[in-house]
Amino acid sequence: MMLIFGLMLLLQSAACLDQYCRLNQSDICYAALGHKLSLLMVWDTTKHEIKIQQNINYNTDSDPVCTVKNDMKKKSVCDLYWSRTEVTVNAGTLIINPVIRSDSGNYTIRVYSSGGTEIFKRDLQVKVEAPIGSVEVSIKCSSSGERRASCSSEGDQILYSWTLNGDPLMDGDSFIDLDTRTDGNISCSVKNNVSHGQKTVEVKPCPVLHFSLIALGCVALILILLFITAYHIYRKKQVKSTPAAAGNEDITYADITYKKKNDTKKAESLPPADVEYVAIQHQRKRKERKEKKEEVEYGEVTFTPNQSSARPRPQEESIYSQVHRC
Repeated sequence: MMLIFGLMLLLQSAACLDQYCRLNQSDICYAALGHKLSLLMVWDTTKHEIKIQQNINYNTDSDPVCTVKNDMKKKSVCDLYWSRTEVTVNAGTLIINPVIRSDSGNYTIRVYSSGGTEIFKRDLQVKVEAPIGSVEVSIKCSSSGERRASCSSEGDQILYSWTLNGDPLMDGDSFIDLDTRTDGNISCSVKNNVSHGQKTVEVKPCPVLHFSLIALGCVALILILLFITAYHIYRKKQVKSTPAAAGNEDITYADITYKKKNDTKKAESLPPADVEYVAIQHQRKRKERKEKKEEVEYGEVTFTPNQSSARPRPQEESIYSQVHRC
């Protein structure tokens, strides 16, 4: 059933594209490309002879012509349609099925009486147009939230018209701009001289704003990650380039001076006093060092030299040391 219904719709659509004209009409005769054109001859071909000549160079001697009489194309005088089997004459009607592009043009119609007298002459303009194909409507959103509806279709000499919820809108363009408040159903009607088509779509709010927010969030996240990565790289480089900090050791210098007492034996006097510096390391924290003031301690250190068999034992010597705490 569905197949039969589809075939019926196809035949009905094809039938709608069939065009009918009369040879004596003054307005343009339009024909659908690839479909049937029926030309009513009006006059009785059993009593009249009809000549149809296509004006290509507007030369009666060279332009193709076809003579029809008694519902027949005369072979001897029908170089216009004789070689085309799709052109027939039936009951006073010239039928072209299907129509081709070269059928467009200006034709001169001449009617002769049975005695050979010309009783009618008129030009007929025939135009072949490709019919309307499928109609497509799309709606695109701008960053400001406004929308533009666009309509497209195949065919020749297309005319566009728009309606919103049944109310007519601007005609003539294949697109129309819609503001943010527009909603409902919008229809695009497309037509030419041989056919027409229509498509209706629902106008929906623009989703672009939500997509823009998601995109901005992703960009911000990427920038944050890049900043964190760059910061860690910078910190690693700073650690490598900074020399290792000194330990918490404090160095205390001791000023040790040898002082000797007077001896009765001048010959055995000791050499002049010398000064020695001794570094004394203290494990102290820097904080404690800053909080305490500099202190000086004096202490008396007594050295007892080893006894030598060659020399007499000298008197005990006293050494004073001055210790500076930093």
